[in-house]
This record gives sequence, structure tokens and C-alpha cells, in this order.
Amino acid sequence: MHKKISSLVFAVALLSLGLVSCQPSEDRVAQAEEKLKEAHTARTAVDQNNKESETDKQIREYVENTPDLYRISWKVCGDYNAPYNNGTRCNETRSPRTKGYFEPAYMWAANKAQFVNKQHFAANFHNTGLFVKSRGCLKSGKPKEEEFYHVRDFMLEKGKATPSPTDVKIEVLSKQEKQQIVQQAFNDAETEISALNNYGVSATTGLIPTGKSCLTVEEWKTTQ
Repeated sequence: MHKKISSLVFAVALLSLGLVSCQPSEDRVAQAEEKLKEAHTARTAVDQNNKESETDKQIREYVENTPDLYRISWKVCGDYNAPYNNGTRCNETRSPRTKGYFEPAYMWAANKAQFVNKQHFAANFHNTGLFVKSRGCLKSGKPKEEEFYHVRDFMLEKGKATPSPTDVKIEVLSKQEKQQIVQQAFNDAETEISALNNYGVSATTGLIPTGKSCLTVEEWKTTQ
């Protein structure tokens, strides 16, 4: 009986080997390709995690090695570029932004606001620029030398009173708020980079690409 059982087991083993060896080559290739895909997916996930960790490190160092970040908010009424609401046009910020309001600006080491007028192409209006004495805008990448930098333009009728610095609020962000704003700015920059495909994270400009923004008063006066 023991001999018969052994023979039966041996026969089953041979049958199994035969089935494996008879498996179509296409199936074996498909299985191998599937294994390669799984390995590639796993490797990609590891690489992505490493990239995110490096990005988090860069952002943390960026936050620690830059001056205090300030939120610049304003309310300027009579601006013809602002939405018409309740019989007037007011250019006003909200954080977070809601419908009918504008995004605040973020500046390094801000401390003082002023408004400057220049000729508008329409005879009855002038452009009024809001400038904040600071070390530049967050969007400019690395902080600059202290100067009055451009924040926003308003289209105002001539003869109306120029807005007052009291219409502007300058408030320092906590470290946590700064981290969040820098992270969001970096995410926005990454989106823009993907769209334009002509910028990159650089040690010369910081984490955020430098754009044509944050003009000085003299630079602003020479632009249309």
C-alpha cells in the first residue's frame, strides 16, 4: 500500500511539472511583464516619497532662512477695475479670498505703505499704485534690499482724494502661517512650471521663480 501511495504522489508531481512546462510562452512573458510593472510602480512610489521629503526640507530651510513674512491687505473704493457692488466699486482683500474680493499680497519685512499716482491712458483717470516699504514680494523669490515695492494698481478718477496708508493693513504672519503661504506659493509655482515648462527650482532665485513683479517706484513709473 505504501508503495502505491508513493507511486501516486510521484505521478501527480510529474503531471504538475508537465502542466508547468506546457504553459504557453505568451503567458510566461505576460507574467514577467506584470512583475516588472509592479516593481517599477513600487520603485516610482519610493522615488516620489524621497522627492517629497527633499522638497519639504527645502521649504523648511527656506522659511527658516528668510525674513518675517507680512500680509498686505487693503480697501480702496472708487477703483474702476473693482466689481460694482451696492452702488460703489471697492477693491478689497479677503483671506481666504471669497467672491467679489481680491487676494492679499505677501512681502518680506514690510513696514510702511504709500500711494503713488501716474498718468492713465484715459484722460479723466490716473493709475494709483500701492507701494510697501519692504524687502520685496514673496513672488520675487529671494528677499531683496529694502525699498518701496509695487503691490497693486487702482484706476481712480482725477480730482478724487488719493488713498491713505490707513487704507492698508500690514500684519506679520506666524511661523506656521508663513510655512503655509510659502508652501502654497511653491505649489502654485510648480503648476506654472508644468504649464510653461521653462522654469525650475533654483538656488539663485529660491524655491519660487522670479517673475516681472514687485517693481520699484521708478520701474513702475516707466511701465504702461
